Parts: sequence; structure tokens; C-alpha cells
Amino acid sequence: MRIRHALPLSVAALAVLMSGCAEGRHGGGGNEPSERADASSRTSRPSASAGDTRPWEPDDASRRAERALDAAADDGTEPEPVDSGTAYLGSGLDKSFPASGKQPYRFEITCDTDGVAELTLTLSRGEEEQPYGVECGDLEADRFDLPAGKPFKAHIAPDEHGMGLISWRLSAVAPGDVDGCDDDIDGCED
Repeated sequence: MRIRHALPLSVAALAVLMSGCAEGRHGGGGNEPSERADASSRTSRPSASAGDTRPWEPDDASRRAERALDAAADDGTEPEPVDSGTAYLGSGLDKSFPASGKQPYRFEITCDTDGVAELTLTLSRGEEEQPYGVECGDLEADRFDLPAGKPFKAHIAPDEHGMGLISWRLSAVAPGDVDGCDDDIDGCED
């Protein structure tokens, strides 16, 4: 009979001990390894508001830039690609285009960067030049119309402190497909 009385007392003592351990673990003492791991994982996880940022990756940026160039070209016209390229932000862009032929040209440009909101594109021909702001990360590339037979240059200064890329495309277009001003270097008066 002693065994029967000892069993309920042992179970009761075990329950008291377990509840005491549980209170120490959840009571904020912070001594248990599992509590420290739980606390550190809670503080290292990004919050929902911090989850809005994405790490900049060249391959992803290249795909976004390609989509922006395609969106600019998706205007119902059928431009004939002549030249295209990509440059890193740290190198900038310094490219000359012969623009030979009889059809006008369309120059489309976009940028995808980490921390740089806008770049300055300077289009020039001889002594004429025209600066333009190109917003990085736009869903549609910026578009500039240029006449045939007049070589031009596109320049964006290198930014050695930023990370990103610049993508551009030069296409020949039908004269009727020029939208607005036919020479974005010389400019057009309204």
C-alpha cells in the first residue's frame, strides 16, 4: 500500500517541478538556450515593412531593364533594331552612333540601380547637346527620336559609388512613326 500512496505523491511532485521549469523558461529569465535562440531569431527576422526592399541582383536587373525597353517599343510601331547594349553604372555610358541610313532613329534607354534614383543622359551632336533625366526603375524606358544621317553620342557619367546597370537600344523607325519632335538633340519648338 505504500507504493500506491507514493505514486500519486511522485506524480504531484513531478508536476510541480515541471511547472516551475516551465515558468522559468517563459518567465523572461532568458537563461535557457532555446529562449535565447527564439529571441535572437525574432530580432533578426525582417519586419513586414522592412520586407519592401529587395537585394539588387544583376540578372534580375537585366530582365527588368529588358522589359522596360520592350514596353517602350510596344507602341504599335515596328522598329528595326540596329544596336543595343548594357553598361554598369560604375563605368557609365559613352557611346557614339553613326545614325547612317534614310530612316529616323529611336534611342531608348533605362537604368536599374540600387540607391540611385535618376541618371543624367546627355545626347550630343557636334556642338549641340541636350541633357535629360532618366529615372531608374521605371517600367517603361525613356525614348528619344533622332534624324537619319546625323551621328550622335550618348553619355552618362560613371557613378563609382552606386550599383546598377544602364540598358539602351537604337532602332530605325518609319518616318510616320516618329512621335512628337523628330530631333531630341536640336529640340523642337511648340
